[in-house]
Amino acid sequence: MTPPHADPRSPESIVDYKPEVKRVEDDDPDVAGFVALVCSIVGLMIRNRTSLWIGTVFAVESFLNQRASDGGLLGSPAATIMFSILSLLMNYLPEIVAAYSGVKI
Repeated sequence: MTPPHADPRSPESIVDYKPEVKRVEDDDPDVAGFVALVCSIVGLMIRNRTSLWIGTVFAVESFLNQRASDGGLLGSPAATIMFSILSLLMNYLPEIVAAYSGVKI
């Protein structure tokens, strides 16, 4: 027979539950960066300038609200803003080239 102090059901063996402390910053994903990437990709695929501009605005917001230690899942906000601006440039490039070459679109 086992001694009574070795019983795991004894009240002395109970360990109180202490929830893990989380910072508020850790719960907030980079939603603006995700929206910026989605809008930029959709705008680039279907050549929708409104979607591209919305993506650029969200990319700037993501860039301005980034944390110092941000190594997020979607890459850095600087890469998102660069992708968004280059998507805008690719959409407006035919008109820019036509304006400088003197050809009417």
